[in-house]
Amino acid sequence: MDDTQRADYARQVLDNPLYAEAWQALGNDLARQRVTVKLSDTETHTRLIIAEQIMAQLRGVFTRAIQDGEIAKIDLARQKTTLERVFRR
Repeated sequence: MDDTQRADYARQVLDNPLYAEAWQALGNDLARQRVTVKLSDTETHTRLIIAEQIMAQLRGVFTRAIQDGEIAKIDLARQKTTLERVFRR
């Protein structure tokens, strides 16, 4: 799978309303738990922070795939333009 295909798949996931709803619900639930957990419960607090960090990393995977795809599209357009100039001579 090339970068442009990965970008398309990543965009489909992030643009999916059910995914967005689930993502928001999970993020809200983790934040609520983190705020309400007793400060003395460091193990649970740490686990919640790690879960939020994993969510951020996962979101980053999709975002980077989209960015890489955009860069690949730009590179392909530049290559096409260069080839067109070379063959017009």
